[in-house]
Amino acid sequence: MKRVVIIGVLLLIVMAVMYRQRLFLRDPLGAVERNGLRVDGASVYINYYNDVLIRNAEGEQSWLVQRDSVPGTPAKLTCLRGMMCWTEANIAAVAPLGSVGYRPNLVMTNKEVSFRDGNDNGLRVVLR
Repeated sequence: MKRVVIIGVLLLIVMAVMYRQRLFLRDPLGAVERNGLRVDGASVYINYYNDVLIRNAEGEQSWLVQRDSVPGTPAKLTCLRGMMCWTEANIAAVAPLGSVGYRPNLVMTNKEVSFRDGNDNGLRVVLR
């Protein structure tokens, strides 16, 4: 039994390393602000590359911000409640947040991500 548990844990570690760009873990210290006001109930998830996934309290709306793409709503997202989420590809397909002239004004650092959503609201995410 002990050997099965050890093999299972090693398998999980290998999978996490292989899919580190798709796997988003919850950042319990992450905070979300919209137009300078803190958004209660929003959860922040980050992956190995500090790409950010933001989910509201009900999980109805999500925003995905990756370095190689425009911020948007993920086309396919699977989550374990309050722990982690994963996307279908390393660079996930997203539905754009805005219309044709959408300019997200995306700024990403290792401690903060800020962008404009489709309604031209400023969103700021503070990591860790």
